[in-house]
Parts: sequence; structure tokens; C-alpha cells
Amino acid sequence: MKIFLCYVFFILPFILIKAQADTTSFQNKLNDLLEDATTDKEGVEYYDLVEYLLQNKIVINKSSIKELMVIPNVDRLTAAAIIRHRNLLGGLNSEEQLRAIEGISPELIEQIIPFLIFGDTKKFSFFDSIQKSFEDINISIRSRTINDLQKEKAFKENKYYGSDFKFYNRLIISKEKTIRLGILTEKDPGEQSLTDFTTFHIAIKESGMINNLVLGDFLIEFGQGLALWSRYSAGKGIETIKILPRSSNGIIPYLSSDENLFLRGIAADFNFANFNFSAFASSRLLDGNIDPVTNKISSIKLDGLHRDSSEVAHKRIIKENLFGITAEYNFGEIGNFGLLFTNFSYGNEFEHQSLLDPAGNNFSFISTSYNISFNKVGFNGETSYNGKSFATINNVDFSIDKNFAVLFSYRNYATEYWNLHSNGFGEKDGTQNEIGFYTGLYLKTDLGSLSFYYDQFKFPIASDKFPFPSKGNGFLIYYSFKPNINLEMRLKYINKLKETVTTIENQFVLTNLRSQNIRAELQYKLSKYIQMKSRIEFVNIAPSSSQPEEKGFLIFQDIKYSPATYLAFNGRIIFFRSDSYNSRLYEFENDLVGVMTNPALYGEGIRWYFTARYNTNFGLTLSMKYSELFKPNEKFLGSGDSMINGNLDNRLSFQLDFQL
Repeated sequence: MKIFLCYVFFILPFILIKAQADTTSFQNKLNDLLEDATTDKEGVEYYDLVEYLLQNKIVINKSSIKELMVIPNVDRLTAAAIIRHRNLLGGLNSEEQLRAIEGISPELIEQIIPFLIFGDTKKFSFFDSIQKSFEDINISIRSRTINDLQKEKAFKENKYYGSDFKFYNRLIISKEKTIRLGILTEKDPGEQSLTDFTTFHIAIKESGMINNLVLGDFLIEFGQGLALWSRYSAGKGIETIKILPRSSNGIIPYLSSDENLFLRGIAADFNFANFNFSAFASSRLLDGNIDPVTNKISSIKLDGLHRDSSEVAHKRIIKENLFGITAEYNFGEIGNFGLLFTNFSYGNEFEHQSLLDPAGNNFSFISTSYNISFNKVGFNGETSYNGKSFATINNVDFSIDKNFAVLFSYRNYATEYWNLHSNGFGEKDGTQNEIGFYTGLYLKTDLGSLSFYYDQFKFPIASDKFPFPSKGNGFLIYYSFKPNINLEMRLKYINKLKETVTTIENQFVLTNLRSQNIRAELQYKLSKYIQMKSRIEFVNIAPSSSQPEEKGFLIFQDIKYSPATYLAFNGRIIFFRSDSYNSRLYEFENDLVGVMTNPALYGEGIRWYFTARYNTNFGLTLSMKYSELFKPNEKFLGSGDSMINGNLDNRLSFQLDFQL
């Protein structure tokens, strides 16, 4: 009750103040997308992709439908409408001309404008740009340090080789959009070397027939992600329509701090008439475990941590070679059809310990993708074959108008379909062992907008220890109402019923587990300098077995204050309580640029944080964040090597960004 009263007295005075103009719709929408993408993980890869797209904006008067579809939430129908309007006017030279397009909502226009360049830009080849002066060279430097102020057990006992600081350094040198060089180094807490992880690339664009050439580290996206995709993908959330079909970015220069599942080698694509071809080859070492008796791979480690002798012993000991080619034919506004062949090989065979584990050391995939639109109906999907089994996803979307749209999607991923580099849409990670049917709907009226999805799914094998099928379903209802540009109200309800494997009397059995989550949120502007957000959220976990029902709630108040264009502050206080980790709640936080935090809060406590950012007039930006978690009823936090002796966990972060 005390927590509730503190919350009321903290926000009530601000709710009663009249709000003013809203200038942050894009940032709010971006945060919504990132929140759906990062539950239970840092998710820096998704942010890195958005940042890359913002740094490499699309020239709208020279763009193709495929290039426009790279922008988040832009489907083929939207891209085709932009192209038609551009051709009608002879070019788009202002945001006002883009807003005049029929059939595209004002909200979507606001979301895509930051990714576009209007008017005409002179196009230089790579060799021409080298001969030009160095006036157009851009240099971007980012340096970051993060430190947990409370020492964990492993650091107190000197178990790890290195300090408890996390260091991140990144350098990007680019020349217009023709050439880009990037290098990134990172040290995780406990690691010894400041360059424990290093990634780099040189990317060249629009050089002769070559559309894109990358040397070093890169990612490949094709089709809907069944054969090759990056780790960039948003899960099921409030974007119930725009999450499918996915729009592939093709070859992406890699410059993220995630240490796994990227490729290292060479990749290139080029255009010939309506055809696009690409070829790529990669060779790198992965972390993992190799059984000393059988000399087979027992697991691949994806945490990227090398802090002690045990973790260092598993560092980069598995060799992976990969090569492939793609071909795509574009039918203009109608659509495209693509083919892919890729082969993975590993230095050791995999141990086949369960039906879900891979066997052997050589894997080949043939995949076909399509994306075709007729008037207001779109058909798209991908089917991939690994020599033994198939994975397929097929979607149909009906865009009746800008106020109403429906999406249907069917997916079927075979149990034997294992692919380390796939990332298909589904209920769980991994494009394997899942059948599902998804329905999404979007409706906008004068009384607000409504988003809905219903997803039915089935797992042919419940788990590696329970070789019988399990099933489940879930639905979301999301309602938002914006009575004026200064105020927005949101309601979100999620209900999921899922069969899970549990142990009762030393036997594995299937039990139903229903989880419900309801969230109410209010965003409002007090002035052009102050923006606020208030949220209250409840979760209920109800198992069908003898296990007790669990509940949790979260309340927070957020305030952003920007007294000048060069100065910004942000603060949030969160009160939470839940019965256990099973009834945890999440709150996506504002952080340093390039960092995404979506912590799981459980137990009872208070979390708060404060950020500050200062932009100089010579390209230097300084930012910091202080966060604190306090659980009054606990004597220690965490467990094992991560245990903190006490009930306080706080962190201090600093970052320097310099643009030259």
C-alpha cells in the first residue's frame, strides 16, 4: 500500500498539467519495436541494425521497392505506393510530398522519414570517390565503460582473470555511401584482454557491377529466415501485422558486440537487369564443447564469455566453414522470387544425443522464397530443404486500406530441421520442431487503434527428455488512443496457454500453464521540454498441476527532460513485486546509445535509474547512466558466482561518441 501511495503522489501533479506538442513519435515507436525484440536478452543486435539503417539512409528518388522494404514496417504495398507517387511527381523533394500519398497512415510516414534522404544526390563510383577530396569522409568513434559497483562472489574470490569492468570501443570510417571501414573491440566483465572480442569489415557499395562487397565480418539475410538470417528480429508483439513478411537486408556489414553467429570472410552481390546475384564464403572458430573421448561436438556456447580457465578452454575450438549463393528475380511492383544454396561444415561431428540434436558435420540447404502482391493482397513465404526434411512458412496479408489489415501465416518446421544460422518466425527460438498458425489484425477508428493476434502452435516433440507432442495457443489485444498530439493511452492484454514438461513424483509429465499479462500505460507531454510515461502492469501464472498460482505487479513513472537541443535527462522509478522468477515482469529502459536493457524483475523491490546526455557543437557527445536495484527483504542477490552479498545492485556507465 505504501508503494502505491508513493506512486500516486509522485505522478498525480504531472497528470493534471496540460501537455503540449509531441516531437518524439519516432523514438517512442522505435522503443516499442525494441521492447518486443529484447525480452529476456540484451538484444543489442537489433539496435545495431536500426542504427546502421539510420547511418545509411535511402535516397528516396533513386530507391527500388526492395531497398524501401528494408525500412522497418515498410511492406511491398507501401513501397510500391511510394514509387508510384514519386514517378507521378517526377521525384520526392520534401516530407510534405511523402505525407500526401494516399493509403499510407500518417503514423507510418513519421516512422519511415528518419531513414530517408529527399531530393537528388550525385552518385559516385568507388574509384571516383577515392579521387575526390577527403571532405566527405566521416569518422565515428564510440567508447563505453560499464561497471557493476557491487562485487559479485567470483570477483571477490579472484576467480576470473580480468577486472569487473566492461569496455567497448568502436571506430567507423565512411566515405558517403561508397566505402565503409568498421572495427569493434569488447571486453566483458572478468575477461583479461581489452580485445577479447574483435570484429571488423570493409564494405564497398555501387562499384561498377558490384552493388555491395564486404570483406571481413558480415551477415546474410534471405527470404523469411529459414536458411540464413541475422539475429535481428522482433518477436510477437504489438506490431501484429508488420512483423510478417520479413524484408531481407541481403548482405549486412557486421559491427555488433554479440560474439556469435556472424560470418567472417567475403560476400558480394551485383545486379544484372532484373536479376540480383550474391555469393559468400566464411570461415571462423566458434566456442563450444568437444567430448575428449568421442572427439565430437557436444554443444556450441553462445554466451561469448572467457573469464576463467574453464571458459577459456572452450574458446574458439570449433571450426565452421560456410559458403553459398543466391539469385533473385524482381517483377517490379508485382514481387520477386529467390533461390538460395548454402553449405555448412564443421571440423568435428556433432553428438546426436536426442532427436533435436544435429548429426554429422556437413549440412546443405536449398531454399526458395517469394513475395508477390496483387492490388491489396500479398502472398509471401519461404521453403527450405536440408536433404532430410523441410521448413516452410507462408503468409497472406490483406491491406484493405490504411485503417484495416489482416494477416494469416502458417509455419511448419520439421523436428530434423537443425540450422545454426536460421531465425524463423515462431513461438520459440530456432527454426525447428514447430507447427503454427498465426492470425493478425489491425483496425484504426476515430476512437483509437486496435491490434490483435491469435497464434496456435504445436511442438512434435515436447523436449529432448519427453518425445511426445505438446501444444499451446496465445492471443494479444492492444488498444491505443491518442486524443491529441500530447497524450496517448495504451492497454495491452496477453493470454497464453501452453503445455510444459514438469516432474511429478520423479516422472516427466505434461501440464497446462496459463499466463496472463495486462498493462495500462499513459504517455503525455507537459511542455516541449518534458515528456512523461506512467505504467502499471499485472501478471498471473496459473499451472494446472498441484503447483501454486503466482502473481506479480509493476508500477513505474518515467520522465524525460530536454531543456535544450544539446542537453537531455531521463529518469525512472519502478516498484515491483512477484511471487518468484516465473511471474517476472519486464520494463524496457532508456540507456546509452547502442545499449538496450530489458531486465526481468521479480521478488519485491525498487529499481530506479538516471541518464544524462550532453552534445557539444564540435561533434562530441557525452552520456552516462546510473541504475540501482534494491530488494529490502533479501540478504543477497543472484546465485553461484554471480551472487552479491547484500540487497543492493547498482551500475554506473559512461559513453563517449565523437563524429568528425
